[in-house]
Amino acid sequence: MVNKGMPAVSATRPIWHTFRVDASFEKQHGITGIGLVLRATHKPGRDGVVIARFGEAYADLPLQAAEPLAILRALEIAAEQGHRFLRIRSDCNRMRTALKDDYQAGVGHNRRGLQGQILRLARQFDQVKFAWIPRRKNQEAHHLARKAVRGCRPIVRVDLSELLKPSI
Repeated sequence: MVNKGMPAVSATRPIWHTFRVDASFEKQHGITGIGLVLRATHKPGRDGVVIARFGEAYADLPLQAAEPLAILRALEIAAEQGHRFLRIRSDCNRMRTALKDDYQAGVGHNRRGLQGQILRLARQFDQVKFAWIPRRKNQEAHHLARKAVRGCRPIVRVDLSELLKPSI
């Protein structure tokens, strides 16, 4: 099966799936929106063509959980869809660098919290790259996040409450 706009499948080059992620927090109502743009290509250094867009809203999340939640959702969707080679591009460089360093070193997956959950889930893939994207080039994911804040019914994820508890 070949997606429209995708080159024919090559036996030697895997398909890389790239998620451009962003999050937006609406303080007045306490709603977090996330935007994800999924792209695919056979070229590992490129993002490829857009194959899907996602916008979701969440209630009762702290501001600092917004961008990690977007990355977690990208990994969850990729796992559900059976993708093996993944690049996650975020404009939140400090968090992205920490994830990249921990993932490459093979540490942090036993940590509590969202970062530990992200690293545990990332181990399920053949390869994951945590990459930076300049904010000015991440506008589509940003607009999806803002649109989700304004127009989506907020989701309450009970499983996140355990991940958001402070470490003792």
